[in-house]
Amino acid sequence: MINEIISELKKTKWPTGKELLVLTVYTVILCGIIAFAITGLDIVFLKARDWYINNVNIF
Repeated sequence: MINEIISELKKTKWPTGKELLVLTVYTVILCGIIAFAITGLDIVFLKARDWYINNVNIF
């Protein structure tokens, strides 16, 4: 079983250093975009909540 695993790992095409760098940069950029989107939504919902609390009188 271990020999089969080693055999499969030898068949694997590992990324070159340049490919690894490019994929890492893409990943960091995508994470940044997602972080900004989540932060933006958080701010929008925070403002909506504050507006609701200050302007809607339910009592």
